[in-house]
Amino acid sequence: MDAVGPWRFAWRRIRRDRWTVAALIALGVVLVVSLCGGAIATRIIGHSGGKPFPYGATGTGMYIKPVGLWSHVADTTQTYGDAYGNIVPAPKATPTTLFVLGGDGSLGRDELIRFLDGGRTSLEVGLGAMLFALLIAIPLGAVAGYFGGIVDAAIARWTDTVMAFPMLLFLVFATVKLSHYLVGIHYSWVVPKGVVSEIILIGAFTSFYPLRLIRSQLMTLRSSEFVEAAQMVGATDTRILRKHLFPHLVPTLLVWGAIAVATDILLEVSLSFIGVGIDNATPTWGQMLSTAWGTLYTGRSTVPTIWLTLVPTFGLVVTVAALNQLSEGIRNALEPWGVRR
Repeated sequence: MDAVGPWRFAWRRIRRDRWTVAALIALGVVLVVSLCGGAIATRIIGHSGGKPFPYGATGTGMYIKPVGLWSHVADTTQTYGDAYGNIVPAPKATPTTLFVLGGDGSLGRDELIRFLDGGRTSLEVGLGAMLFALLIAIPLGAVAGYFGGIVDAAIARWTDTVMAFPMLLFLVFATVKLSHYLVGIHYSWVVPKGVVSEIILIGAFTSFYPLRLIRSQLMTLRSSEFVEAAQMVGATDTRILRKHLFPHLVPTLLVWGAIAVATDILLEVSLSFIGVGIDNATPTWGQMLSTAWGTLYTGRSTVPTIWLTLVPTFGLVVTVAALNQLSEGIRNALEPWGVRR
């Protein structure tokens, strides 16, 4: 019988775990729909999620209500009024456009396209912040855990001090004071304004967790026999770290990475609720929820708008639950390297 490598064996164990497979399928659907759905829906329906439609909402004052599910809305940027100044329906000859999930609020924008675009933005923040945190944590954790000494003591005390303060409070302060330097960095609709600043700030303030994981594991591994053997044959510290030690960190970082993406997405939601998140012009699931807060049945106004709460909540629940299950499946598959079940 051919020997089975640890990664192939881990993949076999993941495939036998039905919940992890379901999580992978759910995340695949979320990724495809979020990354491509907004552009495809815009091309099919004929309008973008940022375009306001005056007839996408009805009513006045606090009773302004977005149109409901599967509504045909007049495709016009102007409103029509009678002799008394009251708004009247658009003429019958006015072309219409379809709102599959209705409007998003008083501006009358398409909820479906904003949901799809918001999913892409939220995933960009979650994945980007996780990768940026690793970009900071890997070199600092490697230096502290492998070499030790005064550098290790300085990094350890610094991380302990920073982690003693509330992270959300730090994020709010940094977002208000520093994000305006980075908010202009964007690339068309692929990376909207505000995404880069959220990635950098959230990634910087969550990098301490993987840093401590890397440091603690390297402090244990650096005295292993295989490290001593590599040093005896003349291997450099860089080669030992790259070839012998970093592969042992991969299982831990994969598990942490899946949880970190879910946590970073929820941090973006928290910042949006506080009012210091990504600008309202850029849809995210957190921003969509923050503009429809209230009870499940009423939202912010006294008019029932249940879908404004349910639609982004559904995306968040599915994504975060799938990521948490994926991290659990990866942990079960990769941590017990020597166990054969």
